[in-house]
Amino acid sequence: QGLAALSRLKVRQCSAASWILSRATVLFSTGIRSPVRARQTVKMASLQVQIEAYAFRQLLQHLQWRSDVQNIELMNLAGFCRNCLWKWLHAGGKVYGLPIEKEEAQLQVYGEPLADWKKKYQAKASEEALAMFNNDTAKHAKTDPGPLLVGQSTSTQGHSTVCGQECDTAPAAPLPHSVSGSAKVAVLTCSDRASKGVYEDKSGPAITEALTTFASRSEGFTVDIVATKVVPDDQSSISDTLKAWSDAKHADVIFTTGGTGFGPRDVTPEATKTVISRRAEGISRAMAWQTSLIEPRSILSRGVCGATPTGVLVVNLPGNPAAVRQCLAVLLPVLPHALKMLKS
Repeated sequence: QGLAALSRLKVRQCSAASWILSRATVLFSTGIRSPVRARQTVKMASLQVQIEAYAFRQLLQHLQWRSDVQNIELMNLAGFCRNCLWKWLHAGGKVYGLPIEKEEAQLQVYGEPLADWKKKYQAKASEEALAMFNNDTAKHAKTDPGPLLVGQSTSTQGHSTVCGQECDTAPAAPLPHSVSGSAKVAVLTCSDRASKGVYEDKSGPAITEALTTFASRSEGFTVDIVATKVVPDDQSSISDTLKAWSDAKHADVIFTTGGTGFGPRDVTPEATKTVISRRAEGISRAMAWQTSLIEPRSILSRGVCGATPTGVLVVNLPGNPAAVRQCLAVLLPVLPHALKMLKS
């Protein structure tokens, strides 16, 4: 159980790595003109992120092991607890344009659903502990952390910047890198069961949500969802839809979700290959590698990416909403530039 928890607790390094790559552009514009020096800087930053992520995972592992230590004891001693950690993850997702579900953030910190953890380990707080907690209310941080969550710098002592904060209270800080432009987006969900109404399509809306959130944080990039559709896992249905959307040129980029695995009905890559004329293998490789830091099985995705003869970018994404968000964390920071290149 501990090993399974650790595999789930890997930090969203794909989002961090995407941010690092975006910072390389800033380095060029602020004095570092040498490509070699810039690559060395990005590599060093990437290693630093890996080291920090390792320390964070060890902290989570230790807190899961020390389930005998109550959250209120952590609050009274250090001003933060496990709940602060999952709220930092949740807030960080919003700051960087990659929403993380509340339950997903809790699972990463606690190693199991929060309700289950409480039943197993949470004890009733003593009167002394409650009194100590209540006596420190003057030191409680504001519930709206604002931009301090990124590059936090404050001399206020006491509880953490998310202490007492509801999960829907989002910091309004923009992305720490500037992007501009616009994108007309079409989303195609490929699923036999979703097309028959057996279950609700959740991966398509996950794409829409991630894109609109990224655009709102970018302060210079706009997104217009021009079409959405759900089709069965049928190669002809998928390729016909992709070709119709591409030929009409109503969209700049088409995202597909689902049908990228090894199953006999997973034919989205085959359908996509009949429509695109130029492969963009770097996008596929980057998404698979970066997301494998979170979910090792992501390297089993056969998704392809590429441009159609009419200059429309087609991107295959997995069919799982969480995997969709992880892949988009890698792609979105470079998507505006890719679309500018296609339009030029």
